Amino acid sequence: MFNLMIILSSAINSEPIDSNNYKIAKYIIEHIHELEDITLTELAKNCYVSNSSISRFCRAIGFKDFNTLKIQVARFASENKYAKEKFQFKPFNDQSVCQSYILSVIDNLNHLYQPSLDKEIQQLVNDIAHYQKIAAFGYLQSENIALNMQYDLRTNHKIIFSCIKFVDQVEYIQKADKNTLIIIFSESGTYFNRVFQRTKPFKNTKDKPKICMITANAELSLPYVDQMITYHSRNDYASHPYPLGVIADLICIQYARLAQERNDGL
Repeated sequence: MFNLMIILSSAINSEPIDSNNYKIAKYIIEHIHELEDITLTELAKNCYVSNSSISRFCRAIGFKDFNTLKIQVARFASENKYAKEKFQFKPFNDQSVCQSYILSVIDNLNHLYQPSLDKEIQQLVNDIAHYQKIAAFGYLQSENIALNMQYDLRTNHKIIFSCIKFVDQVEYIQKADKNTLIIIFSESGTYFNRVFQRTKPFKNTKDKPKICMITANAELSLPYVDQMITYHSRNDYASHPYPLGVIADLICIQYARLAQERNDGL
């Protein structure tokens, strides 16, 4: 659910503010409830762009054509009703929303650590040290976690790839081979379902990249995921993306220590 808004948000965050793609994505987000019956020509006129610009925009965000975009717009109305519950969280103080929310975040993080976490993170850190081609992806808040980890690993001279646009993430994953490590941040565990709707992410499983998924979905089982780092989460507004951020920090801390140990051994 909410695929369209995620895709449009990634376009907003990655396109130049004066580009046609930015203007179109911004207009759709701002008028999403008015677009179910709009034509391509009307949308182009409202965005002050050409009809061909709308068609190029649709392809740029991973859609086949304008009709595919219209289908996603129509679906948004029914799916968006669940978004009304987005800001719900376990309360701790009825008198202060600020205190209640902060205590709720802390309460959720108190359940994050489990004895297996040290071993799982060390295994991933060893892979990060071993692989030359590494990427980290997520969507929206989870992608921000990936970008932060990219920056922190760079301080220890480990370069990994990440990008905001969904279509670029898909292209990277589809072209990756067995010499590549891909780290997926996804609290719900639905990353591949959202990014690869109605299709398999890897046609050739023998040459596929190594996949590590970090998720709160302990029941998830995907045949192409090689390592799963799971954690407890209440799955409310106070629980995301803080555990993912802590785990990403721990990965960077462990990698820094490993890099230091190797330097000391030289």
